[in-house]
Amino acid sequence: MAKGSIYLTLGSIFSNLIAIVGFAFMARMITTEEMGVVAGITLLTTFAQVTSDFGLNSSIPRHVSESKGKGEDIRDVVVSAIAFRIPVSITVASILFVFATSVSSVFFRTTGFGYVITLLSLDVAILCLTPLMNNVLLGNGKLLSISVYNVANTAVSWLSIAALLLAGKGLYGFVLGGIVGDVALLIMQAISVARLVDFKRVTLVTFRKQIRQLLKFALPLYLASAISFLYTWYDKAIVLASMSLSDLGIYNTAYMPFTVLVTIATALGSAMLPYYGMAYGKNDYDAISLGIKRVSKYTCLAIFPLTLGLMATSKPTLTIFAGLRYEAGWTILSVFSLFGLVYGIMPALSNILLVYGKTRTILLLSLVPVVSSLVLAPLVWISGLVGFAIMRGTSLALSFLLTAYFVNKAVPVRIDKGAVTRALAASALMATIVVILQQILYDAHLLPFYVLVGTAVYIAIIRILKVLDKEDFQFLEQIIGKRAAKYASRILGGRS
Repeated sequence: MAKGSIYLTLGSIFSNLIAIVGFAFMARMITTEEMGVVAGITLLTTFAQVTSDFGLNSSIPRHVSESKGKGEDIRDVVVSAIAFRIPVSITVASILFVFATSVSSVFFRTTGFGYVITLLSLDVAILCLTPLMNNVLLGNGKLLSISVYNVANTAVSWLSIAALLLAGKGLYGFVLGGIVGDVALLIMQAISVARLVDFKRVTLVTFRKQIRQLLKFALPLYLASAISFLYTWYDKAIVLASMSLSDLGIYNTAYMPFTVLVTIATALGSAMLPYYGMAYGKNDYDAISLGIKRVSKYTCLAIFPLTLGLMATSKPTLTIFAGLRYEAGWTILSVFSLFGLVYGIMPALSNILLVYGKTRTILLLSLVPVVSSLVLAPLVWISGLVGFAIMRGTSLALSFLLTAYFVNKAVPVRIDKGAVTRALAASALMATIVVILQQILYDAHLLPFYVLVGTAVYIAIIRILKVLDKEDFQFLEQIIGKRAAKYASRILGGRS
């Protein structure tokens, strides 16, 4: 469990660093209007993925990990899911290819981007398949492989995109570069899955029986993912429909640095799924509860300072990240970062409802953000783009509270309240000092200095409050080795 979490987290960090650098480079190579088109393309790609999913992406790791916990063969489940997904992916991509000009007209109010949509359809065929393959590996606990493949995918994609942008290919280069990276990812995933499963031994009768069972279980998850898609993208869709592509470009760019935190939190939550699934398969429910307590302690120590630190440095971060053209979006990033505090605990609760088979509850929870966002919709007319951020952030906090409530009904939620309180206090004080420092001496190029000061302050407070104890560093020894844990103990000052 511990090493898996480290693998996925490190992979997520490296992938995000590469993506952030690539995105920042692209922001300087294309116009704000074209950045709006990039956001629209991403929305369209995600829609295609959701359409082709049928809930299998979410359900397959649960089935695989539970089967492994029970000592059962996973072949029928995996092969049936993949065999079903391939023709569905091709169908979705073909529809996009045929109606590329019409899609461009609807999305961007011009047929001028039809050539981009045509090329994008090729990538969609791949992107509808790779998440399922990734989740098959996740259910098998192949977290190191997932991390390596995702980093390689991100690196190849952005290196290709950068080269094509330098060659003057613009949006065409963005899509083509993505295809190169996604093809590489699919090849790596296919080789790994082929080593785990014998594809030749599944009959047509077995496939029909298995896919019916899979789809029956996954249907509520499919509806939940569709609703989640609406929640995730409705703000950008409204900006796209009611404002200019430049406004969408600024809003989407302001959100990008925050996605680093979201992705790290998601990786931590995903890393726990095989552990929770196998513990559930063994009926070891107490292990799940203890896992929540330990993971929540470490995630809050890592995520709280990142969220409040990003909030405190949102203006110089966005300026350095994307350039002066996007500086006006710093308040959007600041609001997102503040609400990002929920990710300090959310990873410990992620996927537990799925493991327990609470698919209808997951569906219900997916509706909550949509309803709460509708209630808060007037904020958009009052605060503009910032209103979207407040609306999204509030619904995120509400979703977290309700998730914690329903998880607690399934298994006791144990949270290390002392560690959470100390981590929050240390992070808040650190952010306050960084904000004061910027008031005294502000220059966007001093961002590394602000980060160093904030890091030093946070570590000092963690030492003073003695948040970490001897048991924590013994746990670290198992992950990073005795020597590295010894240095960490000296820096962070654990209790004996």
